Amino acid sequence: MRRASASLAAGAIYFVAMVAAGWVFGPIREYCVGAGLDPLLAVLLEAPLMILVMLLSSALTIRALRVRDRAGDRLVMGSFAVLLVLISEFAGGALVRGWGFYETLANFTTKPGSVLVALLTVALVTPLLQRRTRSPRVWGPGSAPTGLPEQP
Repeated sequence: MRRASASLAAGAIYFVAMVAAGWVFGPIREYCVGAGLDPLLAVLLEAPLMILVMLLSSALTIRALRVRDRAGDRLVMGSFAVLLVLISEFAGGALVRGWGFYETLANFTTKPGSVLVALLTVALVTPLLQRRTRSPRVWGPGSAPTGLPEQP
């Protein structure tokens, strides 16, 4: 797979994982709000679970698609995922809630909306902060790094 397309494909998969988690956690959050829980508190309780999903899905996607350990590739992945989340937020606002562009945009200025903005920032940088695991280098006889004594 070409490098740019690997980052875009990884971003799409990362987006799907975040949206799937949102579809699971969102109704639970809305039920809690309907039961009298403060909307900000409900979003704050959901946020750590979403961050966990971001960490896991980002790491697994990077490994599965072999996204290079370069800032540009990782930022493309995170940026594409966040772009898709924003598109889905505006589409969902229109289709589910009947909101227009400005109503959806205004939702980002509420306290729960500011938590969403913070989560989107975390989603953007999470792939960049992930490190692929590298197998430890095993030194054989006669191949010790310079300055280290040879083992008998």
